[in-house]
Amino acid sequence: MAIIRQIASCFAIPDMRNASTISRLIILSTTACFLLPILSYPYDSYIEMLIETVSWAVPMMIFSTLLGFPLCHRLSKYSLGPFFWYISHLPIFAVTEYFIVPPPHHYLSHFVQFTVFFFLCMYIEANRIYKLQPALSEARLTALTARIRPHFLFNSLNAAISLIRLRPYDAETLLENLANLFRAQLKDGNQNSTLGQEIEWAQEYIAIEQIRMGHTRLQVMWQHNAPDNAITPHLLLQPLLENAVFHGVESSHRPGLISVLTQQERNWIYICIENPYIPPSDPNNAKPHKGNSMALVNLKERLSLLYDKDAWLKCKQEDGVFRVDIRIPYRKKEQSDVQRLFG
Repeated sequence: MAIIRQIASCFAIPDMRNASTISRLIILSTTACFLLPILSYPYDSYIEMLIETVSWAVPMMIFSTLLGFPLCHRLSKYSLGPFFWYISHLPIFAVTEYFIVPPPHHYLSHFVQFTVFFFLCMYIEANRIYKLQPALSEARLTALTARIRPHFLFNSLNAAISLIRLRPYDAETLLENLANLFRAQLKDGNQNSTLGQEIEWAQEYIAIEQIRMGHTRLQVMWQHNAPDNAITPHLLLQPLLENAVFHGVESSHRPGLISVLTQQERNWIYICIENPYIPPSDPNNAKPHKGNSMALVNLKERLSLLYDKDAWLKCKQEDGVFRVDIRIPYRKKEQSDVQRLFG
């Protein structure tokens, strides 16, 4: 299987749920509105032609955004999606021309401008996605490599070996959770996950660490108040919790509390992870680890590639607590996709 995959389509449907995509379309359409009258004759009627162009271009942009919000995600799954996306806008164009644009009507001229601009936008979007594919694939591969820390695997296996005779049930649970985690980590990075699945994988990882370190030393407080069917990047939480355990709890002999909060606010999903933090230079740090921000950097890059400016990750260290805040847009996983994911 090739690591880097390229899409072959010349046209792609813009994601009208993405604020950055809408901003690009507004800038492109505004530029076109100012340039189109220059290409027309006579030149002394530039203002009149600009007003005429704006009179039909602005309503088309508004209606396209409203139509695209629920429709673009569904049509983008099909190879003929861009064609049906164009067909779905023809009634909007007809209504705009007949009922909104004041006379005199220039149906043919406006139709040619609309068609050229429409396919130009889809062509630009396809090229943007095409150029992102290598970077996205490399970011997924780098993130996957960074997530599998050898010390975690070796410590977990050693813990399972030591538990086989005295606590066989715990050893079996540890090995099952470990197998599930590595199965998830070796899964194709192209596939999105759901927040519910991410919570499950994160809890399996914590269960492994609690068996290895003890439930008293490692404590986790879960506050899951967001929908389970929210789409998230693949393996979003587990690397962050691994960082929290590795740099927060293992660095101290004292018990450590990690808190995980998820919540929905309107069309956004917010995730907050807090863990105790002792700087490596602090004499109270019993097991100092060099700061490794690779997982955070990789996750920032993945969020940027997947959601553009609609998602962010922020880190803050204050009063002995390290905090990671994440915001991603709330997009609901369809039932068929959920069944395929959990199946």
